[in-house]
Amino acid sequence: MKLRKFPTLIASFLCLGYTASADTIVLTDGEKLEGRVVREDGDNYVVEVFVSDTIKDEKIIPKSDVSFIDKEGPDETAFGKIGEFLPTPELLGAENYKAKIEKVEKFLEEFPKSAKATKVREMLDVLNDEFDVVIEGGFKLGKEMITSGDYATNAFEYDAVIAEKRINDAINRRDFLSALRLFTTYDETFVGAAGRAELVGKMKQVLTAFSATLSDSLESFDSRDAKRKAGLERMAPENRAQTELALEEEAARLNARYEQEKADRKGWVTPDTYHKASLEESRRQVESERRRLETKGRNGETETSLGEVYRVAWGELVGGTDEEKTAVIAQLKTQRMPDIYIEKLRVRAGLPEK
Repeated sequence: MKLRKFPTLIASFLCLGYTASADTIVLTDGEKLEGRVVREDGDNYVVEVFVSDTIKDEKIIPKSDVSFIDKEGPDETAFGKIGEFLPTPELLGAENYKAKIEKVEKFLEEFPKSAKATKVREMLDVLNDEFDVVIEGGFKLGKEMITSGDYATNAFEYDAVIAEKRINDAINRRDFLSALRLFTTYDETFVGAAGRAELVGKMKQVLTAFSATLSDSLESFDSRDAKRKAGLERMAPENRAQTELALEEEAARLNARYEQEKADRKGWVTPDTYHKASLEESRRQVESERRRLETKGRNGETETSLGEVYRVAWGELVGGTDEEKTAVIAQLKTQRMPDIYIEKLRVRAGLPEK
């Protein structure tokens, strides 16, 4: 795979370690404190300081302890709003790139002589280079820009990697239900992906954690229900009536969602701690998925990654006769290449639809 890289400028921004601009508070003992004076409170300054790159705290500093405050200029304040645009996140869309570029260009228009201007121009160059790739059909994956041509050659592999990334993101958020739903969709298409085996191991861990949560909710269900009923009994009659009505409406909503999800047969139902049937069905689905993974893990994977199979076929279909191309497509079907990728290759070959 050929990846488009922008190492020099990107590396320079990573090394700069941009953070939001801040005032410098010089204390009478000579100590300097970086922060932002957010207000004055009588004889004190209230200063917002960064404990880390993402955590802020407020400190109260007596005015008598302050020698002077070096306030940041308007350009530094403006730079604080754009200084963290790089490195850009993965899979950023064209509209988001445009919005960032417009803000960077606005800074240069308003503060052309700022000490930050050179760095901002470099930032603009990187954003424009990446944007050019995106508007041509490419995208960013990890730290690399994937061109549209490279994607076309490796569509199966890149799509699988993106799907795996989204599943891993859900796992890292401990959003197990989303991870399971995404994996169900993934496994309908990418059973032959190179990264599936590793992902299956993670999903087995997810199933264990999700099952434990469901079991805890089921084991405590009756006691929680009894506790809620006891709480209702202690309420004043007028308040109890309103609360009971709200609970009935909520129960009806949960049941309607549960019945609809079961009827749709699209995968995982949404469990709720106060809807026993959804908890029981979710636990049944967990056990069913465990069995499926054990079976498919032994018998459902191809010996050769379908990403490699797709890439080879893409190269083969650039030339040859229609009969030869048709034979390549037929072979892909025996290798269980998903229909959507067979269609991409059929178009590549210039073969008519059947």
